[in-house]
Amino acid sequence: MASQRLGHLVCLILLQTWTWESLGKDSQTAVYELPGQENVLEFIQQTVKKLRPVSGLGPGAQVVFDVEHSGNGAIVTAVTTIIYDKINVNKGEGYSGKTGKFTAPRCGLYFFSYSSLPGRGMKTDVQLLKNGKEVSLIHSVLPKDSSQLSMRNIILELHKGDKVWVQLIAGNLWSKIGSLSFQGFLLGQ
Repeated sequence: MASQRLGHLVCLILLQTWTWESLGKDSQTAVYELPGQENVLEFIQQTVKKLRPVSGLGPGAQVVFDVEHSGNGAIVTAVTTIIYDKINVNKGEGYSGKTGKFTAPRCGLYFFSYSSLPGRGMKTDVQLLKNGKEVSLIHSVLPKDSSQLSMRNIILELHKGDKVWVQLIAGNLWSKIGSLSFQGFLLGQ
């Protein structure tokens, strides 16, 4: 049952990512301009077929983490690594609350998601690193007195022992009610 829910979650995330990227527009516009229902249903069916092998992963193979920065209205300034100190889920014990890094406990394809909530009117860069190399970036340049929550999703192939973490490299971030979060899970081996 849990693996089926994981498959549905991945399907929804892939649908969201596919919709936004294929339209090349903001999410609010994308909601009103989705392709025809048949195309979306076909996409979901194809994605579910691709995920069927993942549903064969037993409970012993679960690697899932969901963490957030617990500051309430705190400002996070540029640091080497963002430490997400509130651990909601850490099955497989891959995430370390001391280092802020996820270490792959086994080889496979992993899905990651991370967020950014820049300080008002700030130029901000938040990057996802794999073994010290940037693999994804959230870049924000916002008008004065504005802020916007952004999220990025990525799928990475990891070997046992590879490390993945989030780093703020420019600007500052607001941390309030889970606005700064980092999630990941094993898709398959």
